[in-house]
Amino acid sequence: MKCWMNKFDVEEQMEEQVVYRVEQDNDAYIDYRKLHYKNTMLDNRVLVFLTGFCIGMVFFYLSGGQSSDEKSLLDREHLLLMQSFEVNQSGFLMYTLGLRIKQLLFIVICALSSIGGLLAYSIMGWCGFEAGLLIFSLVYQYGIKGIFLMFSMFLPHGIFYCMVFLIVFRKYWLSNTKCCHNEETIKNKKLHQRIESFKTILLILLIFGIGILCEIYINPEIMRKMALFF
Repeated sequence: MKCWMNKFDVEEQMEEQVVYRVEQDNDAYIDYRKLHYKNTMLDNRVLVFLTGFCIGMVFFYLSGGQSSDEKSLLDREHLLLMQSFEVNQSGFLMYTLGLRIKQLLFIVICALSSIGGLLAYSIMGWCGFEAGLLIFSLVYQYGIKGIFLMFSMFLPHGIFYCMVFLIVFRKYWLSNTKCCHNEETIKNKKLHQRIESFKTILLILLIFGIGILCEIYINPEIMRKMALFF
């Protein structure tokens, strides 16, 4: 009788191990499918930006290849003046700081609104539209050199401003429900919530400050060097 019971226990344990392995295999397959889907599908943010970019390209061609704002600001005369132009850094700093702070406050207000997700993707689409319109306008005027001129206008400070934008709207990019659940569990504690909010604010201000410094002291030099090719 005892031997029969031991045999029954062994068989039951073996069945539990088989079931456990099958569940592990299923979980691994599900994780693989999620990873494969994530790697093969473009991010929604990229899709929205590219959609705006394509609309900007179409708008440029429908307008007859004319973009008066960009052309008046970036014609050859202005590029030639830029080669020997000396920036008043104190005045440029105050102007840029005031402008960027207003933009930062705007995206923070958008992120805190009830339609923050819609506004986030709308802003990305609009940025794509402006990028498409600007780059095709510059290519229309200067050929392949217009692409490099386009990038020189937004580097390196544009990278930091983009990071700030993504951090401010970070809760709208989270698509993993498990991560969201864990985040909500942690944020139920007021102390953790305050610490995380404080860290996020410091991070945003730090990256934002680096972007300002890059725009004031580095980007003008890049633009001046790029203007030498025109």
